[in-house]
Amino acid sequence: MLKLYALPQSPYCAKVRAALRYKGVPYEEVEPHGGSYQTTEFQSVVPAGSVPALEENHWLLHDSQAILEYLEECYPDPPLWSPERRQRAVQRSIVHFHDTKLEPKVRELVSLVKQPDSAAKEQDVGLIRDSLFDRLYRLEKLLIAASDKRPNALCAVDWTLPPTIHMAEDILAYLNSSLKISDQMRSWLDRQREIPLVTDEIDCVRGAIAQWLRNEMAMSYQA
Repeated sequence: MLKLYALPQSPYCAKVRAALRYKGVPYEEVEPHGGSYQTTEFQSVVPAGSVPALEENHWLLHDSQAILEYLEECYPDPPLWSPERRQRAVQRSIVHFHDTKLEPKVRELVSLVKQPDSAAKEQDVGLIRDSLFDRLYRLEKLLIAASDKRPNALCAVDWTLPPTIHMAEDILAYLNSSLKISDQMRSWLDRQREIPLVTDEIDCVRGAIAQWLRNEMAMSYQA
């Protein structure tokens, strides 16, 4: 059986976990040794020191996109992407946009949570919020081209974006700000919410982030 090293608050882990479930591949999910991917113990097992990581018969693979491509080769049905060549390419480009443009920007918010309130922090939050809005606007245009016309068809885009977008909303709310989302994007997110597989991953990430934020708030009160 495959072993998935993952953390509940990671959208990248949600992306791989959803792919495994969508394909019906049996797997065991475990947290990194010591509860963090930064521990020496975990990095001795996964040299890249990152999650998600996939282990199969003592063979290891890191990076969420590499794992998705490996799963697609090993378990081609149901497919993670459209059978139409150009549409498939656009779908992959959207997931790449998420991995390189959207999620890293959300991660910048995480570092601000630990910072004491200040005018500089408020300005940084505003800059990241505006940058996220710009990225979501661009994603809207890409999603039109990525839409799969097959009845009830899913692709990796469907479960990759929503957890990260909702994560951004929750952290911004904690930071006394909000993420502007267009009606078109909100409608798309609502449709994804109707898919149990996607809802499960959204709830997993949001639940873990909510607990982390509560812990951070408790620590701030103790300081």
